[in-house]
Amino acid sequence: MLILILMALATGLGVLLIFEVGKADRVAVVEIVLCKGWSNRFKKQTIEEKKENFLFDYDRYHTVRQKKAVKKVLNWNKEIAGYQKEEEKYLSGKKMSLLDSIPLLGYQLMSDLKLDANLDLLRDLTKKCERSGYIELEKKQETNGKANAQIYAKYLIASLFSYILAGIMLACVCTALTMALELETVQMVMIGLTALTVPALMGYLPYDALQAKADARQEAVDLDFPNVLSKMALLITAGMNLTNAVEETSKSGNTLMYQELRLVVKEMNQGNAMSGAFARMQCRCDNRFLDRLVSVAIKSYSSGNANLAEDLREINEECWLNKKHHSRRMTENIQNKLFIPTMLMFVGILVVIVVPAMAGFHL
Repeated sequence: MLILILMALATGLGVLLIFEVGKADRVAVVEIVLCKGWSNRFKKQTIEEKKENFLFDYDRYHTVRQKKAVKKVLNWNKEIAGYQKEEEKYLSGKKMSLLDSIPLLGYQLMSDLKLDANLDLLRDLTKKCERSGYIELEKKQETNGKANAQIYAKYLIASLFSYILAGIMLACVCTALTMALELETVQMVMIGLTALTVPALMGYLPYDALQAKADARQEAVDLDFPNVLSKMALLITAGMNLTNAVEETSKSGNTLMYQELRLVVKEMNQGNAMSGAFARMQCRCDNRFLDRLVSVAIKSYSSGNANLAEDLREINEECWLNKKHHSRRMTENIQNKLFIPTMLMFVGILVVIVVPAMAGFHL
């Protein structure tokens, strides 16, 4: 009886998948192909960043032998070329596999349930996309009238929904087959869980990777910014102009904020205005003190600001004060999280000491 129920459930999910995918419109297909191209571009960008960081450290510290460094760079270049080739295939419309069409189920379900505008998960993930550091997902980037961040966030959520449903369907089929073959219960459970977990992970890992990247960038920005601001304020107080102060500060480190400043300098060297370069950095990095710095910097660059050094010192003092408060809050949170493990250890020690003592007493 249970086998029939499982097969009926799997059949129903299969029919739902085929029906919903058949209803999907052309826009959803285009967005999936576009997002697949972007995902390869993002992987390429991640490797390029890793290579850039390695070369920066190698030029300054020579941490590895030259032969090993060259081999590493060549391997990274091969990976970059591979992702570049895949990206071009997707963006030119030459590639879309059957596996790529699975997210269509999620697209259509979100459309049928009218979750596009009312889903908090979609709005939160869109913000994460904007802060992920991927240029295509910056706040002002748009494709066909839609923000690129929203397009990619919807693709990730649709993929997650689709792969979870596909995993449930596959788990039902595998469990029914193992029951029909009269395998042991442990084997049936393991096969069913594997059939459910593998597709679910295929949908969850890209979703989790983007969230983790956005959170890591946010943490790095909050951690680095006070030091960056202090250096800029010091150089400007010493008499250096804003452009040179930004350039010198960008060379003094290799963490995220210094990389962002080097990108600002690179854009300015290519003929872009400082205001535009700072505005784009502001889109990639979410920090209220950075917003104030950008506002002051743009004002100084465009119309002059005799009080620039004083303004930067004021922002710097508030920024460091906020960092101290944040560090104190983090310490309190860590202490609270350690309370339960500490109590469990204490109880365990008491058990180890008291139980043998009581047993000896009874003897």
